[in-house]
Amino acid sequence: MRTFYVFKINSDLSILMEETPYNLYKTLESIYLLDKNNISFGKDLLDQMILPLEKDKINRLIYEKNKDNDFYMKVGDKHQIINKYRQENTEIIVKNAHILLKTNILSKNIKNFLPCKDFFVCDFASRDYFWLSKLVHL
Repeated sequence: MRTFYVFKINSDLSILMEETPYNLYKTLESIYLLDKNNISFGKDLLDQMILPLEKDKINRLIYEKNKDNDFYMKVGDKHQIINKYRQENTEIIVKNAHILLKTNILSKNIKNFLPCKDFFVCDFASRDYFWLSKLVHL
């Protein structure tokens, strides 16, 4: 199962890093890998790079987008798509700073579950990253 972190990058930085996503990924990865002693420095840097999420609004949008899907269910801030026919298990958890997406099936259909286009997606364990709006295939 892969874990993706979905960030809403501030508009100035997204314009600057749109064509060089590797640099943005490396910066986010360095924050992710920071030692716990430097956590306040990492939080300050992250606060400058990303915009806080409107949890209620995003939860509502995800629900509205998926409510007619027979394999979808929502509990609090956690959205699940469990499709036994495709052996798919996808969890979407909306947090204040990012959206956590855990899935065992990779496809461009990730965009169908998330209502946001201008987000930057990172999988730090697999060293994978992309702009959600530019996702063509996985």
